[in-house]
Amino acid sequence: MKLYIRTIDDYENADESLLEAKRRGRLARIKNARTRLECVAAGMLLREALSGCGYPVADEPLTVFYDDNGKPYVEHSPYFSLSHSGGLVICAVDDEPIGADVQVVKGVTARLAKKVLSENELAEFVRIAETKSEQEAERYFTICWTEKESVAKLIGKGIGMDFRTIDRDDYRMQTLFRTIGEAEYVISVARKA
Repeated sequence: MKLYIRTIDDYENADESLLEAKRRGRLARIKNARTRLECVAAGMLLREALSGCGYPVADEPLTVFYDDNGKPYVEHSPYFSLSHSGGLVICAVDDEPIGADVQVVKGVTARLAKKVLSENELAEFVRIAETKSEQEAERYFTICWTEKESVAKLIGKGIGMDFRTIDRDDYRMQTLFRTIGEAEYVISVARKA
């Protein structure tokens, strides 16, 4: 497995004509400059990652297909998963199906925690908040969130599924942390056990 990590600033002057058709269509509808740059960066990083794994990337847009669940793929290329959050963009590439997610660690509402965490995870979240700190609880939540999101991407269901039902122990997980500037990020990659 290879993991590519970049900031959106790395792609500030990217040639948008090299992005796949669906992504260019999405860009036309995005008004927020930062969100737009994250979308561009994800598409450009996909090109970089596939090229870095030996997939021939010509000076033309990739042809990206989508399965019935909306999961993207490129014919005859390695498996990949893209994510971006808070100005960071990642692409995980592997010879087997893979899911990846990145999230910046930030505040968590009780409502969101109840929507994402299983009963046991929610109890642990509350315990950490009460015995350690809110920041540690936020970090724990972000780990749970990125691991569950990476599983959802791996199995092709996306964020539409009930995250409370995902058992992270059923998958091979790799989770790492990056601090860039003032922000702390959690990156998780899931593969089948």
